[in-house]
Amino acid sequence: MFGKLLKYEFKSTAKWYLLITLIALGLSILTGIIGASSVPSFLHMDVGTLRVVSGILGILIFGGVIGLYLSNYYIIIRRFYSNLYEREGYLTWTLPASPHAIILSKFVGALVASLYCIFLLLFSSFVTILVMGAVMGQDLSPVFSIFEAFSHSTVYWIIIWWIFTTASGILLFYVSIALGQLFQNRRGLKAILFFFLLCIVLSIIGIAVQPVRDLNDLLRLLYNYGNMEELGISFIPGLIYEVIKIVSMYFTIHYISKYKLNLQ
Repeated sequence: MFGKLLKYEFKSTAKWYLLITLIALGLSILTGIIGASSVPSFLHMDVGTLRVVSGILGILIFGGVIGLYLSNYYIIIRRFYSNLYEREGYLTWTLPASPHAIILSKFVGALVASLYCIFLLLFSSFVTILVMGAVMGQDLSPVFSIFEAFSHSTVYWIIIWWIFTTASGILLFYVSIALGQLFQNRRGLKAILFFFLLCIVLSIIGIAVQPVRDLNDLLRLLYNYGNMEELGISFIPGLIYEVIKIVSMYFTIHYISKYKLNLQ
């Protein structure tokens, strides 16, 4: 039954992620064309024109990134809440499937979609660079040298780290929604309050074990270790912490959904 639920999950969201993909690639091509057309004349632009061009590029890049993440999380949150805790929940929980199968199908579907969005973001960046190079007639081969980074084991640690933090982030949304269902009134507001409260508490606890929170942390670790291959071991405490978070949040969601669920 889990396979059927997961298949339905992918089928239900495929059209939305296809639309997101087309928009992201379209923005990447447009950004590449505008960027390539503007680079040769940057030095000769007046201040006003330069600000306008920079503003357009900034909106396309940062707006695209923010839009991609917001769209993804909106779909994830909306589907989980509407399918499990709104009117659709009456039908969902009467299916011949265990609570584990229902919750896991939502979680796995959301995780795959989120990882796809990360890949789409990276791929869109490459498309932008390739379009700029093609328009400007520049040699594109140096761009592909970035793949040499995959010869370092630390890159694989970072990928694993992204997968685990993405998984715990999805479950953080889910457990906040589930905790909000414990109340009779204003469940949405209380779910939001739980989300921010959990973010604060988990962030404080995680400060001691999270190896990389931003680029500065990564550069600091590289400087301290001096050898990129030895950096991977520093991710182990953080990964253990993420596993504890994932297991704890998952079984909290399962317990509330199975024993405390009130769809009224």
